[in-house]
Amino acid sequence: MNKAAMKLSPLALLVCANLSQAANTETVVVTASRGETAISDVAATMWVVDQEQLERSLNAGVDLKSALGELIPGFDFGSSTRTNYSQNLRGRSALVMIDGVSLNSTRDISRQFDSIDPFNIARVEVLSGATSVYGAGAAGGIINIITKKAESQELTVETKIGGQTGFNNSNDFTKQGAVAVSGGSETLRGRLSLAYTKTGGTYDANGDMVRPDITQTDMQFNDIIDLMANVQYTPDEHQSLSVTAQYYNSEQDSDYATYLGANLGGLFDESLIDTRKGLVLDKQPQTERVMINAQYRHDDVFGQQLLAQAYYRDESLRFFPYPSLPRVQGSPLPNEVYPLYGASEQNTSIFGANLALIKRWQDFSLTYGLDASQESYDADQNIYDQMTSIGSGGLVFEPSQTVQRYPDIDSRYLALFSQLDWQVTQDWSISGGLRYEAMEHEVGDHVGVLQQYRYLNGDYGSVQPDVIEGGDTDYDEWLFNLGSVYHLTNNMQLWGNFSQGFDVPDPAKFFGQGSYSGTYGEGTTLESSTSVASADLQGVKTNSFELGWRMSQDALDVQVASYLSLSDKTVTYDRATYAVLVEDDDKRIYGVEGQAVYHVNNEVYTGIQAHYVKSKTKSDGKWKDLEASSASPSTGSVWLGYDNFHYGAELRVNSFLSYKDDEGAKLNSYTLANLSAYYALPVGRLNIGITNLFDRDYETLWSQRAQMLYGASSPQSIYVYNGQGRTLALSYSATF
Repeated sequence: MNKAAMKLSPLALLVCANLSQAANTETVVVTASRGETAISDVAATMWVVDQEQLERSLNAGVDLKSALGELIPGFDFGSSTRTNYSQNLRGRSALVMIDGVSLNSTRDISRQFDSIDPFNIARVEVLSGATSVYGAGAAGGIINIITKKAESQELTVETKIGGQTGFNNSNDFTKQGAVAVSGGSETLRGRLSLAYTKTGGTYDANGDMVRPDITQTDMQFNDIIDLMANVQYTPDEHQSLSVTAQYYNSEQDSDYATYLGANLGGLFDESLIDTRKGLVLDKQPQTERVMINAQYRHDDVFGQQLLAQAYYRDESLRFFPYPSLPRVQGSPLPNEVYPLYGASEQNTSIFGANLALIKRWQDFSLTYGLDASQESYDADQNIYDQMTSIGSGGLVFEPSQTVQRYPDIDSRYLALFSQLDWQVTQDWSISGGLRYEAMEHEVGDHVGVLQQYRYLNGDYGSVQPDVIEGGDTDYDEWLFNLGSVYHLTNNMQLWGNFSQGFDVPDPAKFFGQGSYSGTYGEGTTLESSTSVASADLQGVKTNSFELGWRMSQDALDVQVASYLSLSDKTVTYDRATYAVLVEDDDKRIYGVEGQAVYHVNNEVYTGIQAHYVKSKTKSDGKWKDLEASSASPSTGSVWLGYDNFHYGAELRVNSFLSYKDDEGAKLNSYTLANLSAYYALPVGRLNIGITNLFDRDYETLWSQRAQMLYGASSPQSIYVYNGQGRTLALSYSATF
């Protein structure tokens, strides 16, 4: 069922090592029980981005996904847009969570990081590699965003205000403000926060506004509200209850759009394409989400620890109008083109629960339990008046009709899991587990969007177009994991593991595809279709192998791991219809990731991290490079910092290697430098940052991928999104 529903096994909230901690400080990982385990005992590559590290990157002026791309080895660099499409972890998709609640869904929409204001983040925990501990949706690993909670009983007020600009014009200004109040008693405490961001336009190194994204949308002229509340109740030392509620709304309010020329002439003459003011659109791109999460722990239930969680997530994701170009016999336009301007609005609601019991003996511990969820998905397509939208070149939109964009999908998911840990000797431990997953999709009936529009427009008279029938499809899978850690010394460990992941590609973009009668397929009679009855959507099982070494000694922290992940399927997209294609082609991704941090003295530190990755797919018996539109490039970062607790600064340089696939498509490399600094005031501190310090002119990774994905049927210049030029960020933060 849903990729998202697959959430947390409480074994699950394995957290990560902060390799930048001070020397001789023992790093721990935290399970869902809130118990602490030394990372030296964990057979996995784990990273943690703590609040200080995250703020350092954010204060330079980058957004959340870009900051995480800089700070997490193995996680691709991000782009300052709304989507995180193909921002992979170890070359494969990642399961993104907030406090253990998955943000992935059955409909694979890449907006997981348009989900929370960083002001509300305490840390980000990352488990690299496929894992059967979490189950489906985590072929590349897990990124778990942990939110802030009340840290004491005292009344505490946390504030932050700031802004950033590239000094291009009055539109080039982003402002932020946030406040949180926390406190309580010994048994009951809570935190309430409100964060608000209003972005301006984004300008490149040449001082030009970055072209608005009409595909996955961007974050220019966007208002973001993140309202979050948490209450923690601890009646005694053996049990606790935590309830978190969030309302998040990220909505664009822009006057600018990509102008495609009168009567869409820019589709045939690129010189007509421009960025212009004059957008008239009532419903602009938006991400709106409500989430409630309750977690309960009891340390002694028949001699076992009990961990329980229940959650609800409801979200609505809206896109920008995009011109599709079907052909209809009799259309007065050249080549009988029949443009349709439509914007989808996609809705998901999910209920879920997880239960785990942990039994401990002297040398053994056993964790077992279940995960369950139910999800509902639907999507509408808002169609706009043809004469108005086409005549204005994509600037003025008057709603005309609402049709169904994808078939409705109801999903159910259930998993049973068990995990055994054995301390064989003082220096050697082994862990292993099994997970059984069962999921079901109930796919609704669907009619082609063009056929729905023409029927409502009266083009078919009383003849209704044929329906692509839905139905039920189900999956079940066993997943296995086995790992071991050996302590070479007190400060050095070697580990290895094998783990399996499972994923079902996007059913909404697989089922409900049909070819209709007519010269161009514009008729009412269904001639062929991808329905539940006629096609099988295959799941993808990933086998992941890993060997790693880590050391934390004196002033040096190092962690390095090599990995190999194998699957017998490769998922791609039809460039004309954007439908999901699951090919019976083997896919292998292998690489090395690592990080080293060295503290020169108590004030000066430096670090380096790198990820070398090779992505291959086997077609016609031959291995070839994975297509550049989805492959991960190799990346690297170096940094130098100074911090004496009164003031500090860090210079970070990030780069990736160019990637070229066997078809000639290429991701072109770029190198960026960001500077972040702070100065402690008598009350609070002043933060100063500069993004793209050397004002590099470049195209973002998403820009390069978008041209590959959408440029086959329209000019690629529509999808050129330059990176942000040099930008100054200034903020003030204080805690009272």
